[in-house]
Amino acid sequence: MNILICDDEKAFLDSFLLSVQEYMKNRYIPCSITATDNPVSVLESNKTFDLAFLDIQMSGANGLILAKELRRRNPKLALFFITNYEEYQDDAMDLRAFRFFKKPFNVQRLYAGLDKAMEYIDGAFVEVFFTNNSQQQKILVDDILYITRENRKILMVSKQGSFYTRDTMDQWCEKLPPLFFYYVHKSFLVNLHYVRKYAYSELILDDGTRIPIAPKKQADFRKFWFAYLGGRQK
Repeated sequence: MNILICDDEKAFLDSFLLSVQEYMKNRYIPCSITATDNPVSVLESNKTFDLAFLDIQMSGANGLILAKELRRRNPKLALFFITNYEEYQDDAMDLRAFRFFKKPFNVQRLYAGLDKAMEYIDGAFVEVFFTNNSQQQKILVDDILYITRENRKILMVSKQGSFYTRDTMDQWCEKLPPLFFYYVHKSFLVNLHYVRKYAYSELILDDGTRIPIAPKKQADFRKFWFAYLGGRQK
C-alpha cells in the first residue's frame, strides 16, 4: 500500500507520520509512506497512492488541485484533508473525502478514519454479473450511484452507465460497504457520496435523480445521515 502525507508544516508532518506508522505497524499492514512538505514534487512525479492525507493550504500548490490529480491517477484513492478552513469543505466534499482533520489532530479520530479507509480499500471493487450479455466484470464500488428494482429486475446505475445484474437486492446489500451505502427503500440502495440534497422523505443525487426514503426508514436514516456527515468532518 502506498501512502502520501503532504503538509508544509514540518513539525505537524513529522508527528502525523509517526501516528500513521504506528497504526500500520500495530495492524501488520505493509506499506510505503511518502511524507513531504513539497506538493509540487508530488504533482511533478507520476506516482500513484492508495491513501493520501493532504493539507489544503500549502505553499506551491493547493491541496485540492493535488487531490484531483491523485484521484485521476487512482480513482479508488482513499482521501483525507487536513484543514482549519471551513470555506474549503464544500470543494473537498466534491472530491469524496473520507474525513477532515483539524490541527492539532486527534489520534483516536485518525485511527477511526484509517479503520474505515482500510475497509474501503479492501472492498474497493465488486464483481458484477450482467444479465443482458452474460458477462462478469469488476467495477469500482464508488462508481456505483445506486441500485434499484425495475420491472422485477435489478438495475445498477453507475458512472459508466446502467446495467441489469444477476445479483438480488439482498446480495447487493451484503457486498456493498455499509459505510456509505444505505438501503433507503425496498427499491433503492444509494451511495451517499452522490447525494446533493437531503429532505426528510427523499434524496436528490448529483445527476438530479430523486430517490424516495421509505416512511419506516426515515427516522433511522436521519440519524445515519448526520452521523455520516459528522464522520467525514471530524
